[in-house]
Amino acid sequence: MAAPRPTDGRRDSLGPSLAIVLSTLFWGTLWIPLRGLDHAGLSSAWATAGGFALPLAILLPVGLARRWQLRAAGRPLFLAGLLTAAAIALYAEGLLRGYVARVILLFYLTPVWSTLLARWRLGVPITAARSATIGFGLLGLFVVLGNGGAPVPHTVADWMGLLSGICWAWAMVSLQHVEQVADVDKMFVQFLFLAPLFVLFTIVPGGRSWVAPSVATLSRSLGWLLALGLLWMPAVVGLTIFGGSRVEPGRVAVLLMLEIVVGLGSAAALAGEPLGARELLGAVMIVGSCGAEVVATVSGNGKADRLAAHGKEGTGGRQVRP
Repeated sequence: MAAPRPTDGRRDSLGPSLAIVLSTLFWGTLWIPLRGLDHAGLSSAWATAGGFALPLAILLPVGLARRWQLRAAGRPLFLAGLLTAAAIALYAEGLLRGYVARVILLFYLTPVWSTLLARWRLGVPITAARSATIGFGLLGLFVVLGNGGAPVPHTVADWMGLLSGICWAWAMVSLQHVEQVADVDKMFVQFLFLAPLFVLFTIVPGGRSWVAPSVATLSRSLGWLLALGLLWMPAVVGLTIFGGSRVEPGRVAVLLMLEIVVGLGSAAALAGEPLGARELLGAVMIVGSCGAEVVATVSGNGKADRLAAHGKEGTGGRQVRP
């Protein structure tokens, strides 16, 4: 087991946490360009795969120019990229097959996996404050689901939502092992895997066809295709990699819970999915968990800075352990 890592300004700065929060606006509305392609007539799986491949085409010259850096980063970088891509591909296909709200909620069992994996692989302690924050968020999930217990997948879309959360938690822990790798390299590797994995997941029974679109359909859908490939995906991946590489995985999972509010709200307002009192109550709980985590982060940073300045822990004269 890896030793606990020191707390420093770079890992715990407000900037990376804000990047994670901003990414939730794009995560929570990712269904919009995906379904926009369907409604515009480009319902073939080729459309989404093309949107996922577009960022790779743009980053390809960068990847070729930095091939030696990619090779030097080795297996840890490619494992992190593979897991991140698998999480996004499963999440996207789940959104297309099932209810937006349910897929998002099943994804957000992520804090459980993130906290356990961070403890196992990084030696990050599960503090009482972190347990309370995560418990508050999960309680909100259970309220939204309305069954009084843990969510149980019933459909392929449900399973994709659950598995995407597991892959995402593992990816966030893996990113901690490639902290020194440039963010552009992490983005390139992730996009290298994204489109092929999405193609693989569409083969699961119940997916969409692979019929080639007509020129007229492609022209009518081009705006959504460009929005997916040039706006949503770079924002989702770039902001999340920037924050996820600098913030402890359990905290990333909690901050990302804000996506639930964005996803449920946008789906209710734009797609007509139900948003009743139970969903609203759960959303309030989840926002509360995010706020509690931010407060804990700020107060924790202040305490860490004071301890570092004095070189001691409390008044007992013990040195702060890294």
